[in-house]
Amino acid sequence: MPLFRRRQAPDPTRDHAAGAVVDFWAWWSAEGGAAVDAAITDGDPGREVEAISKRVGAMHPELDWELGPGSLSRHQLVVSAGGDPALRALARRWLRAAPAPTTVWEYADLRGPSTDLGGQTLSVGGRDLPFSEVVLTARRQRTRLDVTLFHPLFADVDDHTRLQLTFLALDATLGEADVETWIGEIVPATHRPMDAFPLEHLRGLVTDLAADHLDDHGAPTWAILQGEGPRGQILVTARSVLASVQAPDLDRHVAIAVPFSEQTEAGFPGERSLDALRALEDHLVDRLGTGGLLLAHATEAGVRTLHFYVDGAGPGEEVLRTAVSGWTEGRVRIDAEPDPGWRAVAPFRG
Repeated sequence: MPLFRRRQAPDPTRDHAAGAVVDFWAWWSAEGGAAVDAAITDGDPGREVEAISKRVGAMHPELDWELGPGSLSRHQLVVSAGGDPALRALARRWLRAAPAPTTVWEYADLRGPSTDLGGQTLSVGGRDLPFSEVVLTARRQRTRLDVTLFHPLFADVDDHTRLQLTFLALDATLGEADVETWIGEIVPATHRPMDAFPLEHLRGLVTDLAADHLDDHGAPTWAILQGEGPRGQILVTARSVLASVQAPDLDRHVAIAVPFSEQTEAGFPGERSLDALRALEDHLVDRLGTGGLLLAHATEAGVRTLHFYVDGAGPGEEVLRTAVSGWTEGRVRIDAEPDPGWRAVAPFRG
């Protein structure tokens, strides 16, 4: 089933979107799911395109949706952000409100990889783009792979179409989550690179890359970075993988700048202050629970800044503000802002 997008204006507010999510699932449970299943069974899924597009567009005009075979159910409905970090939280909230999967329907907010990559073909302007003819090169850059993709059709289409086809090929190979997490610079080429290899081999490269940066439970490991800034030496401890698609509902950045009194000559904490900072960090993480994540902390010139991300629709920010009230080594400053793409911690990305 092809990907559909329906544009409407104006953009709904968060409250309107939340109501539209409720309305979507009420319609789906009452009649929509059965009607779409019947249309697919009849070989005419297009007759339900307008009905689905209307209700997805009511949540936000830039959301994408598509139908496909499920992994455990007969069909799968995907409503995704289409690569836009600002919409990932909404798509995840839509998924969390979904009914339990059945033998007929399952749901996702990210497109998964194709189970038959070699047999998949896209039609563009009356011409076919078999994924089996796509080749690429890849260059490892710390925690990501920069890739250049080529297909003979690329030379005959405009830049926008070429880039769109490139992303569709990558999504089909890896799935949206792995593309967002492990792929860095993406270049569609009009000439075949000398050292190109088949598209399907990219999966193995990503598996190897992930193994170097995830622990035995699949969680990102942590890395230590050092550098020089305008106020002296900087010491950063951060998750080795910083991709907002890992937790798309955590769309608000809360930076907590904590001064400490016992300092080394480099402006780092002495033993007593270090113990206190560790205890504070543990306290904040414990109080926040599943409502957010600590992604990094940076220390320079007598201040440690903790970089938390929380659900902007939840109480996480207020929990953190309350939890720091007992700090005794100086006045804590808290700055919070929407940041669905995790831009604030991008400089710490490996």
